Formats: sequence, C-alpha cells, structure tokens
Amino acid sequence: MIALGKKAAILGMGISGVQTALFLKQHGFEVFVSEMRSNAETQELNQQLHSQGIETELGRHSLEKILLSDWVMISPGISPFTDIYRDLGRYQKPILSEIEVASRFCVSRKIIAITGTAGKTTAATIITEWLQNNNQPVISCGNIGNPWIGELARITPQHFVVIEVSSFQLFSCSQFHPQIGILLNISPNHLDWHGTQEEYVLSKLKLFHNQDVEDLAVFQSRDRKGYFPQQYFQAQTVEFDREENLPGIERVLRILARFLKFPENTVDKTIAEFKGIEHRLEQVAVHRGVTFVNDSKCTTPLSLAYALERYADQQVILLAGGRAKSSDFDILKPLLQKKVKQAFVFGESAERIYEAWKGACPMMAVNDLSEAFHQAAGLAAAGDQILLSPACASFDQFKNYQARGIFFKEKVFEWADKSLRSIHAS
Repeated sequence: MIALGKKAAILGMGISGVQTALFLKQHGFEVFVSEMRSNAETQELNQQLHSQGIETELGRHSLEKILLSDWVMISPGISPFTDIYRDLGRYQKPILSEIEVASRFCVSRKIIAITGTAGKTTAATIITEWLQNNNQPVISCGNIGNPWIGELARITPQHFVVIEVSSFQLFSCSQFHPQIGILLNISPNHLDWHGTQEEYVLSKLKLFHNQDVEDLAVFQSRDRKGYFPQQYFQAQTVEFDREENLPGIERVLRILARFLKFPENTVDKTIAEFKGIEHRLEQVAVHRGVTFVNDSKCTTPLSLAYALERYADQQVILLAGGRAKSSDFDILKPLLQKKVKQAFVFGESAERIYEAWKGACPMMAVNDLSEAFHQAAGLAAAGDQILLSPACASFDQFKNYQARGIFFKEKVFEWADKSLRSIHAS
C-alpha cells in the first residue's frame, strides 16, 4: 500500500472533513482545510480546528495553497465538474475520499462495505445487528452518519467494520479493499454529479477493484446483466435477485452467513427483531385510523418503489418532491397506479414529477411539504397511509433529509394534538 505524504489539504468542512483533519493532525500530518462556505457554522468549526493548530481558510479555495500539499482529501459535495476539481486534475494532484484515507489506517481487515442506489443504510444497520447477534465486535460507520476515520481509534483487528459507502466516496478510491463488497441495486442516480449513468456505475464497481480470491462480491444478477456484463471479478461472487421468495436483505444475510460460517438461525432472529431506522419507513403515529410514515431518507425513485411495494393497493397518500437526483420518475407509474390513492408533489421538482406521473394516480402539485401534509391530512380516512417518501434530495427546502423528516414528524404531532383538542372542545 502506497504511503501518504505528510502534507494534506482537505476541501470541505463537513463532518468527514473535520474529523479527517483532526485525525491527521494527531498522527503528525501538516494539514490545511479549505471551505467555500463562510457562515456561523463554518466559523465555529474554523475556531475548533485553529485550536488544534490546523491552518484553514473560509470563503474560497486557494489553488496555490492547496497545490503545496502532497495530496487532497475532497468532500463528497464537490463534484468532478467544479473548477477546483478540474484544476487539481490538471496539476495531477492525488485526490482521495475520506473512505480511501481511513482505509490506509484501519487495523481491521474484516471490512463489509455496502453500496447501491437504495437501501444502503437499512442494509448496513441490519448487517450490524446480525453480527452482534453472532457475538461479534462490530462498528458501523461511513455514509450512515459517522465517518469511518472518526471510529478508527475504537477499531481493533478483531472488529468487523460495516461501512455504508456512496458513489461519491468510491469515485476517489484507489486502494480501498473490503473483504466483503455488497452492491444492493443500481438505477439512474446522481447524474448531476457523475455526468453519465456509465460513470455512476463505474464508481459503484470500485467497491470490488482491490478484492482477491479470498474475498466476496455480492450483487444482483439483473444489475450485472444490465450494467456490467463484461466486468471481471477476482473475488468469489454470489448473485441474488429481489424477485426471489426471500426479501433482498434476508437473501444477503444468508449469503454472508455461509461465507463467514455463522449459523443461519441468527438471520431469522435478526429479521424478526429489526425495528427499523429513523427516517426510513418509520411509523410516526396512528391517529384516527390514519398511519403516518416518515420515509424522508428516500431520495430516489428506486427507494420510493421499495417503499410502495410494502403497502396494500390504493392505501397510500403519497408526499413526494424536492430536488431531483435522477430523471427516471416515469418508472414508478405502474406502482403509483396500483398503490396510490392520491399524490401531493411539492418543491423544486414538483412540475417535473407531475408531468412524469400524469395519468398514473390522482395528483396535486403544491408549494412545499407543509402544504402537502395539510392537504393529505384533510383527505385521509381510516385505513390510509400518509407516506412521506420524496424520491428526491431535500436541499431545495431543507438542510438534509433528517431535517425534512423531523419537520414531517412535527407536523404529524401538531395535527394529532389539534385534532384531539377539537374533539374535546366539541
């Protein structure tokens, strides 16, 4: 493995950038952090980094200063189409993601990495719980919320490390080597960042590039046929399909159990006891027979399809919209026709979604999530499911999908409280 030079530049002052800067400083690196934003949040982080002796800048990316580094760790929010990314390429400066950097320092080789267009966080969470049910030491990290580099101090050679990885992170990986790589699914996504579907798929496939014959690669056979039929794998490969009798994640767990030689009855226990995760098909409340479900983490049409498949026909009042990450909304029309009683589309992509879904189900375009919620709550009858499953990113109206989900849950509780007070008053 190629050693990293001791002068590092970090572009982006998000959680992974800050934790990487602190980690590298503690390990004797000379670190420079550059952040384009200059606001109250970044100024506070700036002070935190300064207190540790780390040089920073806000409000710009100074190329001449960045080029003094041996290599650059870049935020997933900075796409290859930005000026700074292109400039670094022009000067042939090595660019690494936080996943790549952390992999150079991790003492455990028992790494299970999960990627895919939809379901990554749920899969990472269930696999972590399954390993715990097998009495294995395990740490879950990555795109799930806590950067891998921030967990390195807790990881021993005996730990399993379950990592959720995005296409952005994989794009800047060269030596990352998971023992087990799992590609859950592929559909068009992040085309604004990658440029083409082909580039998106190539980033996902970097999960498997450094595996050898003792490792395991898991993916859907229909994805291989559709997206990478010529791909060579040195690792052992196991293919699965969602159409089989077993749900996808249960199928994956059984594959892992056989590869790791763990008892398969722990799979049944894990599936039976899994309670879900916040913002992913999270049942918020049932009020007067109406169920409110927060699926704010749904940011793609494929994730919305996954959600709709779980409900009875004509039961769903759907809230969808935000900032589109892909253009394949029309693939949902058969499911919408079957499952959705009424859809309310909102936000930046409302008109685009409305046109794609026209004729599939009753539909109304509104300004924002608040209006969509109140329209849905006023329409709902006992037995209905009001489902926030946006199929879009949140950034047009919210800081992130968590803020969007919290906003939805607050609306649910306000509505239920108002409804109860109205009953008591009468």
